[in-house]
Amino acid sequence: MRILMILALLVVLAASSFAQLTSDQKTTDFLALTASYNRNYGPYQWKIQAFGYDMLKLQPWLAQVNAAHTDLEFYDVCVRYVASLNDYHANFLLPVDYVVWLPLTVDIYDGKVLIDGIDRRVLDPQTYPFQIGDELVSLDGRSPADWIQALLPYATGGHGNPSTGARLAVAAMLDRYQNAYPFAANTHTGDKSTVVIRSQGKAVSYQMTWLARGTPLNSEGSVTDPAFPTTILNPSVDRSIRERAKAVANPWGIWTGAPAPRAAAIDDDPYSNDAVAKGIEPATPVAGSISPVGSPFPGFAPPPGFRLRLGAAQTDAFLTGYFPVGNAIVGFLRIPNFLPANQGYALQQLQSEIQWFQQNTSGLVVDVMGNNGGTVCYVNQTLQYFNPAPFQTIGFSLRATQDYANRFLSGLLQALLAGAPQPVINNYINYIEQIEAALAQNRGMTAPLPVCGDTLTWPPATDAQGRNLAYTKPILVLTNAFTGSGAELFAATLQDAGRAVIYGVRTACGGGTFILPWTQFDSGPYSEGSALVTSSLAVRSRNVTAPGLPTAPYIENIGVLPEVTAPINTEANLLSGGAPFVQGFSAAIAKLIATGHL
Repeated sequence: MRILMILALLVVLAASSFAQLTSDQKTTDFLALTASYNRNYGPYQWKIQAFGYDMLKLQPWLAQVNAAHTDLEFYDVCVRYVASLNDYHANFLLPVDYVVWLPLTVDIYDGKVLIDGIDRRVLDPQTYPFQIGDELVSLDGRSPADWIQALLPYATGGHGNPSTGARLAVAAMLDRYQNAYPFAANTHTGDKSTVVIRSQGKAVSYQMTWLARGTPLNSEGSVTDPAFPTTILNPSVDRSIRERAKAVANPWGIWTGAPAPRAAAIDDDPYSNDAVAKGIEPATPVAGSISPVGSPFPGFAPPPGFRLRLGAAQTDAFLTGYFPVGNAIVGFLRIPNFLPANQGYALQQLQSEIQWFQQNTSGLVVDVMGNNGGTVCYVNQTLQYFNPAPFQTIGFSLRATQDYANRFLSGLLQALLAGAPQPVINNYINYIEQIEAALAQNRGMTAPLPVCGDTLTWPPATDAQGRNLAYTKPILVLTNAFTGSGAELFAATLQDAGRAVIYGVRTACGGGTFILPWTQFDSGPYSEGSALVTSSLAVRSRNVTAPGLPTAPYIENIGVLPEVTAPINTEANLLSGGAPFVQGFSAAIAKLIATGHL
């Protein structure tokens, strides 16, 4: 008992002496963060052109750093600085795994914030009788509109497109990850909030309890100044990262639009122990909501008469099938992401499905809604199965750095040692020459370069005998506000080639990738944060225009704009499994098949 008392006393003493980063340390780390962007950020000039925003005008930001009394306040300045770039890929991340949530989800439908997911393991319908489609009026006395404005800087993945950002900010009201939202640590397991929900015209107030998992970060802790070598006990250094509860696959029916069942002990009191020990995760949204982002399942119920081909097996890289529209048979292909576990196997599946579609369908619907990208080379390889003629891929203008020069020089040396073909050698030489020429300029950017291969022009897929394997019939591509990064490259390339009609809404506007979606840097020696820095600009083969932005050949902030605007986040779609959306794209592909245009 005496030993336990001593240990407890040590913890108390350690906690009471636990200090924040010093003012000089915060300034040092903030300048290190901005230096990473100064050296490596590709879209710098584009942000000035598009928004009149210069990320290097630091005086207002340094004033906020100096005014930050706590480490969390300092982290918040860093997060908001990076968010000010309006960049899909650029983010500042805290070194923490903590998340806190309420057991329901919401999204914006027809301009209103509606409930689209309820975790009935936690919210008993007798006590919480609201339903899917009811309206969230307020949380802790603040309207959703106020929450959106407050949480926009923390809407990771939503900084490129204001519509995407607003929807992610709404989600963050009830689901707060501290690695992106520093003040999530202010909410803890067992804390209660007042939620007002309007159901059948009547607003009712409910008390709900927050669930949490992981270890909150309240302070990074001071680092001893070298001039004063005193040991400081920091009990929060060991932030063990716990195993997250896994969502099991949906074994009850493919493409039901229902939440996947969870491996959870639902009979237990979710507030009595740590949520992760029970397998309880944030409530899974249903069809029509922010989900599915990266899900193998579409965000709507299947069209009438749909027959499944791929998607029932965990090894399937796609969900495919076909359905009747009038007298025509239409193929359906969902690409959940462009980063499959086995790219070779995925391409084999794609080739097989495209051959079947070519022989048995009159048109094809390709769903990349909620697809947040992957590798550029794999995107280009998939595009070969949708373009029966040579096509131009997206080029990348790189922010020249010595690091890029070294990478390409290393690649050249390896290619020479391996006896690579001369076109490969020439490609590396071209990269190096472009980087060196750009390095000679102030903040130099290269010309648009091919990421894979030695040219931006790619041929269609062919078999061993040289026979064309690409689909030749009409294609409709479905997009939403969460179609991002590599999925935007896919849609833009097909649109630029005149090969597909885009149906849905403007994409997430993330067009600054190169091989990896970003380059990650430590943001400073003291605070342990990290910065994801966009080091290039994706360049299309033609100029495009989006409201309020200059005309330019970019995806960054412009996105891919559809020929047919059809949002899925409407109340009618939410309450019907997306029936109006399905009817709309079915009619669109039927017209494409019949006339060749919309």
